[in-house]
Amino acid sequence: MYQKINPNEVMLNSIIFSIKPFYSELILSGEKCFEFRNFKPKNFSSYFWVYESSPTKKLKYLMEVEEPIVFPNKLNGNSYGVERFNNGSMQCKYAYPIKRIFMLENPIEYLELKTSYNFTAPQAYTYLSNNLKLQNQIKKSSLMIK
Repeated sequence: MYQKINPNEVMLNSIIFSIKPFYSELILSGEKCFEFRNFKPKNFSSYFWVYESSPTKKLKYLMEVEEPIVFPNKLNGNSYGVERFNNGSMQCKYAYPIKRIFMLENPIEYLELKTSYNFTAPQAYTYLSNNLKLQNQIKKSSLMIK
């Protein structure tokens, strides 16, 4: 059973980044417990909004993450990508431990994101607060705690 909540201010003052559907499915299934990135936002928030790229093309969910582990520090566990991060072959500097997933009850399709909110999929990340119209729409949304 899922619990419904509304996004709070901390959740709304976070980033949006793009992810390929393959990796998104690994996260949602619990096989991938870290999000690997080459960035740490200047204004770090413990929440990342996830835009799933083509062919899905939707803003789908919110991840609650912990402070990243910085390479060459090592990760523990058998999660997807841990070995490659630890041996340096992944070439990512940061591993964000994923704590919880909040699914958008109604994911937002790219066409709506583009036409209604002037959204373009970020190459690295963008702050949700840079798009007040989209931030206000998400504020009205329901999140389902996975």
